[in-house]
Amino acid sequence: MPVGPFGCRAMVGPELPLSCNIEVFRVCLGDRTPCPAMEVLVTLPLSKARVGLAEERQIRGRTGRTVRHLIRHPLFWLGGGMLCFLLAFSFLGPLLFSYRAGETAIDVAQQFLPPSPSHLLGTNVLGQDELAQMMIGGQAPIITGFVATFVAALLGIAIGLVSGFAGDVGDSFLMRLTDIFLSIPQVVPILLLDALFQASTEVLVIVVALTSWPAMARIVRARTLALRHLPFMEAAHASGAKGLRLLLRHLVPNMLDDIILATTSLFANVVLIMAITTFVGLGLPPPWNWATMFAANLAGVFGGQWWTVFPPGIAFAILLLSVSYLGEALRQALNPQQAREVRQ
Repeated sequence: MPVGPFGCRAMVGPELPLSCNIEVFRVCLGDRTPCPAMEVLVTLPLSKARVGLAEERQIRGRTGRTVRHLIRHPLFWLGGGMLCFLLAFSFLGPLLFSYRAGETAIDVAQQFLPPSPSHLLGTNVLGQDELAQMMIGGQAPIITGFVATFVAALLGIAIGLVSGFAGDVGDSFLMRLTDIFLSIPQVVPILLLDALFQASTEVLVIVVALTSWPAMARIVRARTLALRHLPFMEAAHASGAKGLRLLLRHLVPNMLDDIILATTSLFANVVLIMAITTFVGLGLPPPWNWATMFAANLAGVFGGQWWTVFPPGIAFAILLLSVSYLGEALRQALNPQQAREVRQ
């Protein structure tokens, strides 16, 4: 049987080749000899023809391969270990060690005591045990950081996808809206809401999330414009995939590496903006967290009480590094070929 253009076999009858790698191909009518004068164009239903599916599988990869790459990656174990340590330290530590009430109560006579067997990290400016405050103070930054990042990432992904598919008018409107949000410093809405409403954790999370999505939206829009016209997307669209199914099943999985990398940067930005606003007294309200501990004990550095400032600063660094390492390991596991090219 002759082979037609693009590697497709010329066939007569309802049995059409499933190995064709294009949507439209030529079928020769009459006998089974090449007959260019009588060839016609036939469009295959993409539910039958596996158009673009091999390309899509090649881009997306397999879950098993991704898991194997992830397990073998040292950054996965390093970042995961650091994050698990912080989670256990902040949420299980207060329950397991059951600190006495006096270790979190104010006792000015015990202020700025150096590390000792009775106070492993010393005491702070109020005479409270620094280790007990570190355990309790880590809960708010971790919870609010992940929640605000999750909300901002979802909002940015949704706006980026809609902008990439909306066309000229919708794309221009959403991008100009994005530019407006990018031009406004994140501290300004926090100052405004702090003046209008009573400071609370919920308000801070909402404000930070609503002002942190533009960077994610721009990245997702750029990837959407780059992928929307590729063969596997056209094949999925012709097979009947529309709306959310087209976006979530075929498009989003092919930009996961960029989304993960952007999310790690977004998490660092969210945690830092919360720490900065809390440091100046506009962020997370009491009870104490790592940022308020840093701000309240900053004067101790000039008096030589280093143990009051270094622990919360180191905790912030471990939190940001752990998420960054996990994101980089997952990104390389999703796209190992690109990771090898970068290393070379």
